[in-house]
Amino acid sequence: MANVTQINLTVYNNCDDVQLFWCTKITDNKINGIPNCIGFSIERQRKDSAGNFGSTEILRNRVGFSIENISTDSDSISKPSNIWPFQSYKWTDYGANNNEILRYRIVALRLPSNGIPGTSILEEITASDWTEPIEVNANCNNNTYAFFNRGFVMSQFVARIARQNNWGPRDIKNHIKDMEEPLRRFLSGELRLALLGLLDEVIRNPDLELYAALYELSDEELISQLILLHQRAHIVLSNGSDKKGDGNADARKTLNNANVDVHDRILRTKGLGHNKFAVVFNKRTKKPIKIWTGSTNWASTGLCTQANNAILLEDEHIAKFYYDQWNNLAEAGDNFPPELVEENATSPKISGNTRVWFTRIRNKSKKNVGLGADLQELIDQVKTAKKCVLYVMFQPGAEPLKTILNLPTNIIVKGTVSTLTSDNEEKFSLDGNETTHRSELVVPEGITVNFSYWLKEVTRSEFLYPFQNPGIGHAITHSKMIVIDPLDKINCKVITGSHNFSGSASEMNDENFVVISGNQKLAQAYAVACLSTYNHYRWRVHVKEKMGKGEKPWSHLSDKPTWQDTYNRDKELISMLKYWCGW
Repeated sequence: MANVTQINLTVYNNCDDVQLFWCTKITDNKINGIPNCIGFSIERQRKDSAGNFGSTEILRNRVGFSIENISTDSDSISKPSNIWPFQSYKWTDYGANNNEILRYRIVALRLPSNGIPGTSILEEITASDWTEPIEVNANCNNNTYAFFNRGFVMSQFVARIARQNNWGPRDIKNHIKDMEEPLRRFLSGELRLALLGLLDEVIRNPDLELYAALYELSDEELISQLILLHQRAHIVLSNGSDKKGDGNADARKTLNNANVDVHDRILRTKGLGHNKFAVVFNKRTKKPIKIWTGSTNWASTGLCTQANNAILLEDEHIAKFYYDQWNNLAEAGDNFPPELVEENATSPKISGNTRVWFTRIRNKSKKNVGLGADLQELIDQVKTAKKCVLYVMFQPGAEPLKTILNLPTNIIVKGTVSTLTSDNEEKFSLDGNETTHRSELVVPEGITVNFSYWLKEVTRSEFLYPFQNPGIGHAITHSKMIVIDPLDKINCKVITGSHNFSGSASEMNDENFVVISGNQKLAQAYAVACLSTYNHYRWRVHVKEKMGKGEKPWSHLSDKPTWQDTYNRDKELISMLKYWCGW
């Protein structure tokens, strides 16, 4: 038994989640099964203030053995995983909290003699070693910090809260504006706390000033912080997505009345002032000292109802690139003068292992031949991948997505695209089917009806709002991130910013993105976010596909060890486990 029951467990984390992969040895592209194993329990220990690991917690599973007598109204449909085991080889622990030190163990289980599945405590067959301690925080070394929210409105957590409160989709959107609403605090996660912390730092120190370029500004909590800065806050404020008016009119008026230094950038049909960056500037030393950028709009929807990310770089050289760009935008006013476009075209700005891009890099024209240099950079970076590419995108263009989807089949490719482009000039085929491409690209969907252990969630059509169906917003996942080879210390890369990886971002909008190489901890933090998003929505897409065919989706655990056979037919999973578990 010893040669087949060794369990290899690997864990990766960001500021809020821990991703676990485990399996027995893989030989001949098959997972060596464990006789009599009907699943695994996941054990977790937290280190206390004295530096000692506390009692063992057994993670709970929300899926049991029987589908009989299930009350979908119950808020406690879960049991410890040594009773309802995980019949899987991967799991995301959402119960990890920022600033905790944790470790994990995986235990293979069998049903005891005369035991009853779903009632009896299962017996241990074998177990992995405890992992090394994991520090759950945003620190990714090299003065770099990565933050993510929990913006999954299509989830069982939100479905249960909505049912308890009799909320519809629009009610959810309205309630997350309330600063005291627990759902707001949960969905916004560490990202909101980090942004508030950054603003508080500037507020407390009279030597500091804030220079921000914003696409959307409507969240009252963030606006109130900017008001406290008065003239120490310098805001280049766009008109948002309103091409005829000013989507930020209320915030603009409020800030002007508070003597905040606001620079209008009303572009309307000329393009989008799509940046979401902020520079902290030390006026005593006359140096910018840190930069916040990423995908998060300064709105309650950006904080709560979309999956978003942000990155904080405490680097004077990189902060100077963004500070100079802020000045370029402030001087440009409501236009794209040649000087701005020409300066953008000198991108990338390079400091150490970081390449910074600003766009638009050229004006959209039929005379332009080929792709812009920014899109070509993205393609070139993707082509450096040796083993793995993960991504989350919102309304991407043809490239670099096409290059990603056509990478060699020996490279693991998984990603989530919130909405494929609606720009007719950038439409392209994904082999005629968006959800079953080799890369397993998924488009987000919710659970459409109550079934088995799952409650009906907000669906895609209810979330997105055309005028005839007011919903929550336009973006389900709004992050713009690509992760390349996260386990490679040298070749690993993270690409993120406001840029939607599209032709319009290249040639029509104010945008930015960074390419950071060689920071493995950062790459793994972003990989966890990509995998968490992908895994969350891949299951929901699977359920929709099954129900669309009139077939019954998987709904409960098997009480036989033959559940392992299914995974030995899953070449994608085996490829993932070989990569992440190091077999």
